[in-house]
Amino acid sequence: MPGNLAAVFASGVMRSMGGRVLKLDFASILTVVLPVYLTMAAGAAARRLKVLPQEADAGLMKLSITLLTPCLILERVAGNESVMSPLPVLLAAGLGYGLVALGIAVSFFAAPLIGLQKHAGRRTFAVSCGLQNYGFVAIPIVTSLFPDKGTLGVLFTFTLGVELACWTAGVGLLTGLGRAPWRLALNPPVMAILFSLLLNFTGLHAWVPDVAHNTLGMMGACAVPLSVLLIGASIHDVWGQEAMRWSVAVLAPVLRLALIPLAFLACAQWLPVTQELRNVLIVQGAMPSAVFNIVIARHYGGHAPTAVQCVLATTLVSLLTTPLVLAWALRQV
Repeated sequence: MPGNLAAVFASGVMRSMGGRVLKLDFASILTVVLPVYLTMAAGAAARRLKVLPQEADAGLMKLSITLLTPCLILERVAGNESVMSPLPVLLAAGLGYGLVALGIAVSFFAAPLIGLQKHAGRRTFAVSCGLQNYGFVAIPIVTSLFPDKGTLGVLFTFTLGVELACWTAGVGLLTGLGRAPWRLALNPPVMAILFSLLLNFTGLHAWVPDVAHNTLGMMGACAVPLSVLLIGASIHDVWGQEAMRWSVAVLAPVLRLALIPLAFLACAQWLPVTQELRNVLIVQGAMPSAVFNIVIARHYGGHAPTAVQCVLATTLVSLLTTPLVLAWALRQV
């Protein structure tokens, strides 16, 4: 493996991706990933300069979640040849659920290694390491690496399982499974995915006029940059609020960015999945902890400082590891 990793940095191996040739070295993948992090930094700068005040966050996020993101989903999933039959959709959703649940379980049993116990951050640590950023950081990377609609459509079906895992295995670990608000998994983006799949399975997608696709595409194009700016602003808000616990700051990236990705890459390598789902598994395995973990911890009885530390540590480390993992995995898988 060391030789392979060195080759990732130095070599110029090329691969055809969606009708174009993609160079699979670290520097080339970095040019795909870096704009996402620079947009986050722009959001943090906008917050610091008071261009993006906190009072605007709730309204802008609600706009993104309830209108712009469903538009993006409808435009990319309806009529997408990669998600026309139920079996591949169920496989993608099942892997989304299973891999998140596995990541939470692994992190839960690893937490005592750094002294985290029940009521002292263990459950929050498990959720924060197990639930990766499956949306607004992953979407622009998938779109840049695989510009055809197929892979992004499969990412949204993968999201169905992740959302269910978030509200059952994730929040359920914090509140108790009997009190987990699993109905919140039926949020506007998920409803948009289900509606788009219904159009595909019934053949009604063919009746969606081009003007509707164009309108949905125009509004959906706003969802990702707006949301990534808000993520950057949110990270700015929590930065420095809590003293960093270095054991958490070390173990969280080890689990989220090194150990747990092995399960994603193993599925991509050895399961009989489509190329689009294989691409999704590779990108999802390279993602840091979701910023949404902080919201979950604050609202459902978790230990918010632990969630903040997991998110900050994995996000910072992922600036290096995400392009490295992507470059290596796209060559090997």
